Amino acid sequence: MRFIIQVVFVLFTVSLFSQENEGEINHALNHHYDINYRVNYFDKMIFKVDINSDVANFYIPKLNISDDVQSIFSPNEDLKLRFSFDYKFLGLTYSYSPDFTSESENKTADTRTLDLSFKFFYSDRWRQEVIFKKITGFTLQNPNNLTSIAVFNDLQINTFGGKTFFILNPNFSYRAYESQTERQIRSAGSFIPSLSYYLNNVFTNNPNDSEISLQSIKSWDILIQAGYMYNLVIDKKWFSTFGIHPGIGMNSSTNYYFNYQDNSEIKSNNPVTFNYNFDFNFSLGYNHKDLFSGLKANYKNFQYDDALKTEVLSTNFNIGIYVGYRFGEVKPIKKFFEKLEKKYGL
Repeated sequence: MRFIIQVVFVLFTVSLFSQENEGEINHALNHHYDINYRVNYFDKMIFKVDINSDVANFYIPKLNISDDVQSIFSPNEDLKLRFSFDYKFLGLTYSYSPDFTSESENKTADTRTLDLSFKFFYSDRWRQEVIFKKITGFTLQNPNNLTSIAVFNDLQINTFGGKTFFILNPNFSYRAYESQTERQIRSAGSFIPSLSYYLNNVFTNNPNDSEISLQSIKSWDILIQAGYMYNLVIDKKWFSTFGIHPGIGMNSSTNYYFNYQDNSEIKSNNPVTFNYNFDFNFSLGYNHKDLFSGLKANYKNFQYDDALKTEVLSTNFNIGIYVGYRFGEVKPIKKFFEKLEKKYGL
């Protein structure tokens, strides 16, 4: 009798384990990766908050048509607070810059930032990101010693863009690095070619006292990168990620100036310039069943053929810390996502 009870218990345990992992096994089979490398949390709704320094300077080379000196505009914000929601193949983020520090009177700008992003997987390895960034309020700095020259609280830069990339190695989990909807359980790396595209709109309100001043800039960038990332599993709960992304890109812009002498608008088209760009990312994280945390660092550098003909430049280094939690699914949301997965093969 005791033996029969033990057999029944073992069979029940195996059956329960199989039911819990059936979806994960099917996902691995459908997308051709080794289940010994990746564990997913597609049955969890993930909320994360982080504080980071991803607030970039913008370099606008010419305030006037005759200028040959690069003008540096810096936001008066050092930190950004970001909230994110991830579930299955979808990720949403919202971030802004809160007032952590008091402002200095008439010396620095009253900066306000807003970031929105929409990220999703077309399939297990094709990923798409769509972003919108808005920064209002900049301080014009002296390019020689970076001291404040003037404050422009109405100077605004809007960026619309996106990024499409493909993960060559199916055993590498980009989700483990980016959204924590998966966990890398055996170290793996992958080449990740990508295509990025951005539109920048700069709006000013007479940012100088000359007879001909800049009103707005419209520019675009296209970047092709050949990246490589590696997830290093330190032990069952700790991991680290390294990534390098060299690439080449193109930029072009159109300037709109206002002539106060005859109240006319002057349109100036700049030729296409090439840039050589490089991204480096690093992360170190702790991953429990539901609770996770870590830090991320990212460096971006753009070297243009002719910086004085390139109207909106952005180079920055940022670092951030994050903490998140995996909650159970909400049935109505689960059913909706399952319909999408079934219909589109996600």
